[in-house]
Amino acid sequence: MDDNRHAGLSAGVFLIGLGLIYLLPGVGIWPWILVVIGLSGLPAGLASHRGWVAWQGAFWMIGLALLFWTGFFWPGILIMVGLSVLLGTLLPGDKRRTASPERAPDDEPPFVVDEPLFEEDSAQERERRDDNGTRRL
Repeated sequence: MDDNRHAGLSAGVFLIGLGLIYLLPGVGIWPWILVVIGLSGLPAGLASHRGWVAWQGAFWMIGLALLFWTGFFWPGILIMVGLSVLLGTLLPGDKRRTASPERAPDDEPPFVVDEPLFEEDSAQERERRDDNGTRRL
């Protein structure tokens, strides 16, 4: 799937969520718009193989909406940070990677210099350099 379709998935979920907020009686926009934003990021994140980032974003947006709604902001923030750290630590490393499937982080870098960029220095030039390779005056 290309990026335009990912954006379309997110936009569709956002518009549906916004419509549901307006349809439900007695429900205001704040803080439920945070839930809609968190859920609308999930389809694009999951479709582009960034699952950990997508779930973390949804977790934080939904959690913040619940904290604003209940009024337990500071204790709730501490609990959310703790849960986020625990989940990040307990999940295997490959579940948290955000690299694209075309190139894994363990692969070789895309740019490798095999040849020196400049001609070799003469013997005199090498004598003028100190141990760090910088030229002495």
